[in-house]
Amino acid sequence: MKRVLITGVAGLIGSHLADKMLDAHYHVTGVDNMLAGRMDNIKLALRSKAFTFKKLDISDKVAIRKKLGGLRFDIIVHLAASKKIGESGSSLKVLTNNLESTVNMLELAKKHKAKFIFASTSDVYGVSKDLPFREDGNVVLGPSYIKRWSYAVSKLYCEHMVFAYHHDFGLPVVVLRYFGCFSSRSNYGPSGGHVPMFIKKALDGDVITIHGDGSQTRSMTHVADVVNGTFLAIKNDKAIGNIINIGSNEEISVRGSADIIMDTARRLSPKTKRSKIEYVPMKKVFGDYKEIARRIPSLAKAKELLGYKPKMDFKKAVKIVALEMSR
Repeated sequence: MKRVLITGVAGLIGSHLADKMLDAHYHVTGVDNMLAGRMDNIKLALRSKAFTFKKLDISDKVAIRKKLGGLRFDIIVHLAASKKIGESGSSLKVLTNNLESTVNMLELAKKHKAKFIFASTSDVYGVSKDLPFREDGNVVLGPSYIKRWSYAVSKLYCEHMVFAYHHDFGLPVVVLRYFGCFSSRSNYGPSGGHVPMFIKKALDGDVITIHGDGSQTRSMTHVADVVNGTFLAIKNDKAIGNIINIGSNEEISVRGSADIIMDTARRLSPKTKRSKIEYVPMKKVFGDYKEIARRIPSLAKAKELLGYKPKMDFKKAVKIVALEMSR
């Protein structure tokens, strides 16, 4: 039975990945500082004797030695991260926490000679107009004085750190650039993305707020597809030393996604009749940050190396999640 460590296990991807790996007969240790994660997300995992949960801040080296020092791992999946912020927040925590936690997990992986899976983000492609985004394409980020770019910068720096450990120490690493995903375990605030937030507001009959005119596009999928891609990368040694996009290449505008969500919610909740869409100027929300107009991945590499293909279209995913949330 292989032993895997999942950081950020009580979050969206982490909790679903834990369930999948337990079903596949791995022994899973999950850690989370519980600032964003929810215990309810791991209630299924906690029923398994092969699952161990530890509340832990992985930016703290002393705490890591104390709580993980006696354990061994074959695989480390590093999902935990401080998320992107608006202009009113502080970028210092995003920059320092993401780097420190990643280096600490890389050191742990080096100690155990464990395969290291790093969760990066489609945000690193920035405002590149080279679509669909390819893993070997250039990244185009905005000005350093705009705080919102700190998340993408921190993730991109961590990618370089991951490959430094690969080249300098021979550590087997995989970088996965995740595109948007959701489930009923999503955070329903801004950090969870627009789709789960829209679904909850539609079911509750609240106002759905769209930044800008809603023409910006995203590629969103059910978390099951992202977890499947992650699991394939864990199992397949062809992934080692590669950056791989994982997600959906179905491109839908933010306004289009709101229309689909409201149409689905009307069949499940009478409150949806009260919902309406409100548009807020982008500058009012993000200041001088330049919103990414289109976000769509090339999945050619994921298909070639992993045999990966998303299985669920957006409408079906929304229907499943809305039904779960309405219960």
